[in-house]
Amino acid sequence: MLICLRIPQAQTITPTPGFLQDLGVQIRVSEQFSFEPQFQLGLQGNSSNGNPFAYAHALQFRPWIHYDGIPNATITGAASYIYYFTVPGTSYYRHPEWRFTTFGTWKQRLKGGSLYQQLRFELLNFRASNGDVQHLPRLRVRFGQNLFLSEHPSKPYLGVYEEAIVQFPQRSYSKKHFQGARFFAGCGFDFRRLNILLGFRAEAEVSSSGSTVTLFYGPAFAIAYRLTHREPNEKHQRTTAFKDF
Repeated sequence: MLICLRIPQAQTITPTPGFLQDLGVQIRVSEQFSFEPQFQLGLQGNSSNGNPFAYAHALQFRPWIHYDGIPNATITGAASYIYYFTVPGTSYYRHPEWRFTTFGTWKQRLKGGSLYQQLRFELLNFRASNGDVQHLPRLRVRFGQNLFLSEHPSKPYLGVYEEAIVQFPQRSYSKKHFQGARFFAGCGFDFRRLNILLGFRAEAEVSSSGSTVTLFYGPAFAIAYRLTHREPNEKHQRTTAFKDF
């Protein structure tokens, strides 16, 4: 992440503690398709409050559709609604956003683990702080690794990913194409019909002016409940480790 970021001397870094929680339901529709409604809540502190749970940052609802009909790959898409809240002492302001997302995940199975690469395209639709409507395309590239800890029925594993994000904004909104980088490391396991993932997340976000880099860091967890007795396709089990904002 630090290699990708390459922060110029003119930029200032603002460390910000935060917390992200993710709740979802896994519904296997057929051998090749599954449906996954997802809720996410992001919390954060600010420059004067180091509590990662101090303020609500955003709330998101996103219904994922997974297609597993391609060998060693999963194609995923969703249309999501995000509501951002005003955070005192920061540039974050209250506004809604509609986001359209599609991504492909390619997985390589290894003895005792797996690797995966993910290419994600997003179209963000929102109003900037000055009221102008923005349609912001983004590309996200993720590299992930999973290490299976045992063959116990709980399927414990360690998961890590690194991600870089580039954007293509209107020049009136921003002249910066590199939007940020992300890192996640955590441990996941199954408990009956629950899939639980606990870990640490860091995100470096470049402001639209390019003068400030906000470094979010803090705990993250995800809980997915399997609604039916049939398990989701193994190809995206323990692979798309954390589908964050």
